[in-house]
Amino acid sequence: MDGFAVTRLVIGAGFLLVAAAADVRTRRVPDPLWIGLGSIGLVVLAVELIQDQIEADAWALLGSAGLLFSAIFYGDPLFEEDGFHARPLRLLLFLVAAVLFAYPAVQHSASGASLSQGLLELYSMPAMILVYQLFYRARILHGGADAKALITLGLLVPTYPDMAPFPLMTLDPRVETFWRVTFPFSLVVWVDAAVLFLAVPLGLLLLNAARGNLAFPQALLGYRARLDSFPPHAWLMEKISARGDHVLVLFPRRDG
Repeated sequence: MDGFAVTRLVIGAGFLLVAAAADVRTRRVPDPLWIGLGSIGLVVLAVELIQDQIEADAWALLGSAGLLFSAIFYGDPLFEEDGFHARPLRLLLFLVAAVLFAYPAVQHSASGASLSQGLLELYSMPAMILVYQLFYRARILHGGADAKALITLGLLVPTYPDMAPFPLMTLDPRVETFWRVTFPFSLVVWVDAAVLFLAVPLGLLLLNAARGNLAFPQALLGYRARLDSFPPHAWLMEKISARGDHVLVLFPRRDG
């Protein structure tokens, strides 16, 4: 396990513990936490690029990712509820990010050289920022904190870390090379989390079965609670509308 992997592990674990505590207490994670983690990730990568003397084109990808990351937290969006707003400075930022993103590929194509494995893996940094934003807009990721966490993890750990002696089982080198490029580390984190999350409905089902509350699908998504001591940061799955209709709300409304 190299020093950069240890540094990223310690920093990432510390920030995520703070984020988890804030989420449990208030159901919100403040943006400065994500800004701090993502910024540290960019700085750590910059130090790594200098120390390992990685090819200069990698700086263009770092710059592209940094610009796209800053656009998440600063400035007004191009698309709002009332439609599209042409904001020149924001459009210029995205144009510069796109130029930096394309630069390594254009540079290597012009010289007839192929992109190195390291550069191909670093392309995931700016690319996954856009992918996770798309996941959020498409509601594949429900919460804004989920999207921001994955984006910042993609900046903190842009390539697969050297965690020797882990993993204990490795892929064929040809398969591993393809996997590292097409399935970035942060995406593996998301898939693993999604698999682990499947245990939640099972746990709720067992709890509700023990209490004799087996209404479906509510038994998979929540539990009965007293209104006079309603749990904080929860949502009612059953409501009565203004017209007197019984309404089932299986998923909470999200902000933004």
